[in-house]
Amino acid sequence: MVQLRCLTLGILIGITTALSARSIQTINEDKAKEVAREQVVWNGRLCPFSTFALGFLQSVYGKSSYKGLSPEQVVYGWLLRPEVWKDEPMIHIPEADLQRQLHIEGEYAKFSELFDDTLGYKLNTLGSDLPERMRQMARESSAAISLDEKVGDIILLTRGQLFKPRPADMKPLPSWQVEAEILWNNTPSWAILVIVAVASLLVFFLRKAMKRPLKAAKIA
Repeated sequence: MVQLRCLTLGILIGITTALSARSIQTINEDKAKEVAREQVVWNGRLCPFSTFALGFLQSVYGKSSYKGLSPEQVVYGWLLRPEVWKDEPMIHIPEADLQRQLHIEGEYAKFSELFDDTLGYKLNTLGSDLPERMRQMARESSAAISLDEKVGDIILLTRGQLFKPRPADMKPLPSWQVEAEILWNNTPSWAILVIVAVASLLVFFLRKAMKRPLKAAKIA
C-alpha cells in the first residue's frame, strides 16, 4: 500500500488537462510511457503496467485506446480523477436489449449512468417489471454478467485493488521481456494478423521443404 501511494504521488507530477479535444484529465504522454515499464502484479502474474492497462481498457471499452489516450493514461485518469472519468462513456454494452433495459443510448455507457439515486445499482433492479423467473434470467444473462464484471473492475481499480506494485521481495522481469511485451502491446491488431499469417506460411513451407529430402532418401 505504501508503494502504491508513492507511485501515485510520483504520477501526480505528470498530470495534465490538455490531452484531447475534451481535455480529459490524466497524465501526459511522456509520463504514460514511463509508467508503462513499471512492474505490477495482476491476475496472479507479474507484468509491465502496459500489459495490465491494455487488458483493463480492452475489457471495459473493447478497444486499445480511448479518444486518443493510451491505456496507461486511461488507467491513471481513473486512479487520479474518478469523479471526472465516471462521466466518460467508455463501458461497452454491445447488446441492444441490455441497453434498452438500462435506458442507455448507444453501445457505450457512463459509469454514473449505471447508478440511480433512488434505485441504486441498476443491474440489481434489472427486469424488476418481469415475473420472478424471467427477472432472474435477465440478471444472470451473459450480457448482464459481463457488464457487472466491467463495473466491478472499475470499482476495484479506483480502490487500488485491481493491481499492486511488484513486492520488493519478488524477482523483477528482465528488461528485454518488459520491452518485448510493451512492443507487442503497442502493435496494431492488423499488424499482428499479418505477422501470424506470414509466420504460418513460413512454418508451412519449412515443413514442406523438410519432407522432400526424406522422400528422396526413401527412394534411394
